[in-house]
Amino acid sequence: MTKVIRPSVMRRSEFLRFTLNPSITLKWLTVVALIGFPQLLWSEDVETGVDEAIIQPCDPFTDERCLSRVELKNGQQYEGRLKNGVPTGQGVLHYSNGDRHDGYFENGLPMGRGTYYLANGNAYSGFWVRGRLNGPVQFNHRSGDRYEGPIANHAPNGRGSMIFKNGDRYIGEFSMGSPHGNGVMIYGPDRGANRGDRYEGGFVQGRREGNARYTWADGAIWDIQCRMDRCERAGLAGFIQDKDRSGAEFPSEPPRRLR
Repeated sequence: MTKVIRPSVMRRSEFLRFTLNPSITLKWLTVVALIGFPQLLWSEDVETGVDEAIIQPCDPFTDERCLSRVELKNGQQYEGRLKNGVPTGQGVLHYSNGDRHDGYFENGLPMGRGTYYLANGNAYSGFWVRGRLNGPVQFNHRSGDRYEGPIANHAPNGRGSMIFKNGDRYIGEFSMGSPHGNGVMIYGPDRGANRGDRYEGGFVQGRREGNARYTWADGAIWDIQCRMDRCERAGLAGFIQDKDRSGAEFPSEPPRRLR
């Protein structure tokens, strides 16, 4: 007679003893994890393939070959190499006010060609000698204006030239970033009927001021007087707006309106 073997049934007490035994539970969990996730197995190849130079940090103050970002005095931060504890070679110096200098350094000071980025979005490129600018710069205003010439306190200052975003071109004297003194302004394509006109005279904080000469694009020349950027033809009362005047007064001239 064939004996039927029935599957054994674990009693409740045995089940509780099995599941509550920490050593047994840990062994079974380990077996399940290794079977289901073989990538968890430790590989000696992975360990020996790691470049120790990548995971071991270097000290830029003691190792001249170290390229890192470190904090210097006065809240400044430097990205590059140090020699004797000061910036040396190509790098970027971050100032505490948000400005930064990108260029070459020697004995901790900017040396050679570099670019200075201001926190307000302006930037200029030039040549430094022992931390001081030497000669004119190329200045880019955040508005899109471009200037070439000397600067002071990070703004155009002295005699230089500027091309404005609207296409106007100015050559003359600057102070604190604006035309100030004598200069020449040639109006660009955005000036409509005044495109190509030329103003030669004085400026005060960017505004036309005093006696000047206005040359129209077609060659006509007027002597004018300006105050607070409003100009009139010398010897005539009222602001010049010839388009509102009768043609009989100036029959030989086309209607004109000063910029």
